Amino acid sequence: MNIADVLTRCAPHFAAKPIAHFDDRVVSYGEFTGHVQRLTAALTELGARKGTRIILLAHNRPEWLAAFFAIVAIGAVAVPVNPGLAAPEVRTIVEHCEPTIAIVQSNLASLLDGAEASPIRCLLDRPANVPRPAQPYADMQSDDPALIFYTSGTTGRPKGVVLSHGAELFAIEMFSRHLGITWGDTSLITGSLAFIYHLVLHALTVLNHGASLVLLERFHPEIACRAIERHRISVVMAVPTAYVMMLNWSDGKVCDFSSVRLAITAGANFPDALSRRVHQILGFPVFDLWGMTECTPTTSYDPARDREGRPDSCGRPLPGCAVRIVDKDLKDLSQGEVGEVLLTSPAMMQGYYNNPQATAETIVDGWVRSGDLGRLDADGFLHVVGRIKDLIIRGGANIYPIDIEEVLYRHPAIGECAVIGIPDATYGEVVKAFVVLKDGKTATAPEIVEHCWRNVAKYKIPSVIQFVGSLPKGPTGKILRRELREA
Repeated sequence: MNIADVLTRCAPHFAAKPIAHFDDRVVSYGEFTGHVQRLTAALTELGARKGTRIILLAHNRPEWLAAFFAIVAIGAVAVPVNPGLAAPEVRTIVEHCEPTIAIVQSNLASLLDGAEASPIRCLLDRPANVPRPAQPYADMQSDDPALIFYTSGTTGRPKGVVLSHGAELFAIEMFSRHLGITWGDTSLITGSLAFIYHLVLHALTVLNHGASLVLLERFHPEIACRAIERHRISVVMAVPTAYVMMLNWSDGKVCDFSSVRLAITAGANFPDALSRRVHQILGFPVFDLWGMTECTPTTSYDPARDREGRPDSCGRPLPGCAVRIVDKDLKDLSQGEVGEVLLTSPAMMQGYYNNPQATAETIVDGWVRSGDLGRLDADGFLHVVGRIKDLIIRGGANIYPIDIEEVLYRHPAIGECAVIGIPDATYGEVVKAFVVLKDGKTATAPEIVEHCWRNVAKYKIPSVIQFVGSLPKGPTGKILRRELREA
């Protein structure tokens, strides 16, 4: 077994079919396979072997995917790095995983400068042309490591999540069947392939059945909307922020999104009010998906039987996956009670690279501790209400930020929002809301408070409303409440 089998199964049947559209380029499966073989030979010449860790640092492009397939084909371990990171952040990852080789885009090579570890640099945008016969892909065991994804570091120092060939092949094959992907689909990649959501759950999942990709080097709402029209995109997977930007850009414009049969969001909460706005303006429902890099995908919806999502829920456990809701002592809670969400599946990580303490704290008896608060309803749908650290306790009453954000998103002038707790001498904590207004829209703090009075309990109403031009976000588009609290 080898993750590269995803390519070898499809390429012979779809040799002339586009595997990727990028800018004005069209790359066929046959052409792409040849490039992977040349890269495999080049990496072997540089000393890559089974278990060798190889950094992959570049913006989205067909060569990125080809390099990934070449790495896993050899049996080496791919370490995708977000090209949006600053040099010190890149150096932290390089020094921690100690790669032998770094495949890097030329204009990003300087991000590696100064790292104590000095991997051999292979420039992604200079074609490899090694005259060597094609080698059979390495036959890997299910538990052989294939990938190390570094967490975004929003809760501390980034940790390297080690994922095996068996785990990721389970995720790819299960999810592609669940979504009903066919060779006729064309899918839009909206975010960096350096993240598990866009690489494994999206790109590899749709390629598993011979579908085609449209790669965006960087996300921009106009480019994304026009790509959907131009390429008749049938599958879209994006973070909530991307849908908000597409929503705001396309509002009042004529856009044809009729080709979209399936849209998914993940990475942050997707309030029901926002979901309804997207459906109304973009014209298609968006299904929520939940999981962690450490164990994903875990919950979502079934396109074969769900016409739309359930308000403020990220769906039911996917085939082979399971979730539990537990108290602080890890004892199971009853239906409807809020507690920490635990998750498990065959796609679970092996552990954090070179960090046994964090691994032991996160994996307990075969379950991953998510740090998220949630509840299960009577039909088994999971409702994630926020991070444990984001819980606001006002005068002894628990307040979940998503409840207030859901109400705020119903206000016609609000484009984005985030809610946190701030210290208060009387109540311990009170609610503060950060609000980004839509372009051309106006609203005052009293107007927003009045809107909340009509829609939420008195104790949940924000005591402070601050208007901001934008909200701090992590590399996946998740709003960073920690930075709002620190500020």
